Amino acid sequence: MYSNKLAVAVKSNRKVLREFKDTVFLPFGAEYSLLIKNLNTVRALVRISIDGNEVVDGGLIVNANSEIELERMVKTNLNEGNRFKFIERSDAVEQHRGVKLEDGIIRVEYQFEDVTRYRHPVLTYIAPDYWSNNIYAGSATNTMSTNSVLRHAASNQITASAATAKSFEGHPGVTCSDFVEQGYNDAGITVPGSVSNQKFSKVTGFRVLPEQHVMIFKLLGETLDNAPIRKPVTVKAKPKCVTCGKQNKAHAKFCSTCGTALTVLA
Repeated sequence: MYSNKLAVAVKSNRKVLREFKDTVFLPFGAEYSLLIKNLNTVRALVRISIDGNEVVDGGLIVNANSEIELERMVKTNLNEGNRFKFIERSDAVEQHRGVKLEDGIIRVEYQFEDVTRYRHPVLTYIAPDYWSNNIYAGSATNTMSTNSVLRHAASNQITASAATAKSFEGHPGVTCSDFVEQGYNDAGITVPGSVSNQKFSKVTGFRVLPEQHVMIFKLLGETLDNAPIRKPVTVKAKPKCVTCGKQNKAHAKFCSTCGTALTVLA
């Protein structure tokens, strides 16, 4: 994803994962990293949160025209930590840990360095702290589970209220319960993975511009047809036509402009 001179991508198994409308599909159990590239001519202060938890205390500084691949959380230990690992938010996980509104969300907020000679005063409005780390629902009786409790209760309620209904208008033979029972669990969370020796060092802070930019990623672990993803969806190389130079789609076999074969054997 690219916005306002900063590019961010999710990587797994050394490959950049493809985005689908700000959504990245990742197999459960896979470790991943965040590739951050500053394309501006000044430094950037980047604050990252995953599942509502701050990843780097105080923020991460990315130098001008530089990039960094962040593979772990950075709290007090600057020499080693655990890699990011994406797992399914199962019923057992939900009952023990609870459910957060920000689960599966990677939020990247950044500000660029203020290099002006004089800094003009800026009025700042501090909003109420709605984005907290509190668990919104975590018990077996009051849960946001995608698998069992609420779905089962909703199914019973809808089926009872439509017990005599044989079909929906325009959809013969389809009952209310058919929609409820076809639910699937695509929710996932990030947990500590294997040990990473990625090292960091503290540097002196700098003044930043008041304008804040934000990028949002949503991590999902399953497809809409309830088929688990076994391999990350990666960005494939787009073949370039040797005849006219047209950059074609990744799956194309022939140039869409001139018809030349895109796989040329020696």
